[in-house]
Formats: sequence, structure tokens, C-alpha cells
Amino acid sequence: MGGSTNNNAATVFAVVAGVAYTGLGIIGFAFANTGFVADTGESFIGFDLNIFHNIVHLAIGVGFLVASRLDDTITQGVIIGGGLVYVLAALLGFLNQLQILSIDESLAPVSFLHIVSGSAAIIFGLIGARQTDELVERGSRGARNRPSRA
Repeated sequence: MGGSTNNNAATVFAVVAGVAYTGLGIIGFAFANTGFVADTGESFIGFDLNIFHNIVHLAIGVGFLVASRLDDTITQGVIIGGGLVYVLAALLGFLNQLQILSIDESLAPVSFLHIVSGSAAIIFGLIGARQTDELVERGSRGARNRPSRA
């Protein structure tokens, strides 16, 4: 995929999550198409939405898709960073500080979804980093074991 020749966990996650977030951002416009940052009471399968929330999901989805086409280490950084943003969004949601995204309850279901998806992104990014480290280590070991040409 993209900048890699293997199936790095971070790259696979970037594609799957990128398609999901992009799709949800687009679908969200069918359910939330009035208030830009206002709490309009519009929702999709129980998750509060507004136009800004849909744009954020589109941006993250497209960002993940673009990152999946780059070098594995860049993809890993983007996925881990995106996961940290989602965990922060969950924490702000639990503190009832995300009204701009139409998250207006401290125990809103979307906050739980954010913490799960953010944690998954961090985990897959770290697994991908571990895979890259192992590939580099194997490559350097192979180079040391080859006889030199004199």
C-alpha cells in the first residue's frame, strides 16, 4: 500500500478508518444540514451531529487516506496523532466542553465512540511502529551477516 511494500498495521488502519470516517462525514450531511456549530438536535443512529462535526470527520478521514499512501513512519505518526486528538475529544466531551461539535452531554455516546476509536488508532499506530522497527532490525542484521566483497 502506498509508500510501503508490506501490510503495516498503521497503514491498514489508516485505510479502513479513513474510508469509515470519510463515509460517516458524508452520510452525516444527510442527517445534519442546518446549524454549522449550533446544537441542532440532529443525530445519526443516536450520535449528535452538526455541519462542523461532519467536516471534522471528513477531514480526518481524508487525512488518514492520504497518510496511508505515505511512508510507514509518517502514517504511524499521523495515526497516533489522530488517535490522541480523538482521546482528547472524548475527554472534552466527558467534561461537557464540545458543544461546538454538538456534543452537549457529559456522557454522550459519541464521547465513548471517540475514546474507543482514538485508543484503537494509538494501538494500531504503535503496532505499526513495532513492525517497522522489526523490519529495520532484520535488515541491519542481514547486512552485518553478509560477507563483504574485497
